Amino acid sequence: MGKAADLSEFVRGQIVMARRLGMNITETARLVGCSQFVVVSIHAKWINNGDTSSRCQGVGYPRVIKEKGRRRLPRLVKQNRHQTVAQLTAQYNASPSASVSEHTVQRTLLDMGLCSRRPTRVPLLTKRHHQLHLQWSQEHREWTMDEWKRVAWSDKSRFLIHHVDGRARVRRLPGASLLYSRSYTG
Repeated sequence: MGKAADLSEFVRGQIVMARRLGMNITETARLVGCSQFVVVSIHAKWINNGDTSSRCQGVGYPRVIKEKGRRRLPRLVKQNRHQTVAQLTAQYNASPSASVSEHTVQRTLLDMGLCSRRPTRVPLLTKRHHQLHLQWSQEHREWTMDEWKRVAWSDKSRFLIHHVDGRARVRRLPGASLLYSRSYTG
């Protein structure tokens, strides 16, 4: 037996329709699988307001970043996907009407699905690459240990001579995990 807040709009509509067709409260409650009190309260809401929704208006604090700002943030992110939250906040607050904290910007970005992830730095292997790897390994499966010791594996480590490789992060939507990996310059 569900509470009134747990019921879907479809079930609420069933309650209203069953009551309008003349079913009594007990039969309606049995039909939709809820308590008689829920049937009475939903039907009363429909009679008084013409609506059965249970949404409470004005609950919680109003959003600091309004709809216009929520449209602006993704544009700022797309300008440079490597910006930190502090840089994005400073850029957002550059407009005269805005003044929000880094925490608010971070929370809004997460709500919008613009998560921060490590960029992909290597291209993915294709079916052709897999075929070439398999062919190469089959050609060399009879090698001895001494022959394998003379092989230098270049894909194991990456060495940087002129710059430090920090923990760069990229903002992108969850479904776009590899679309912007080529924009990383290191």
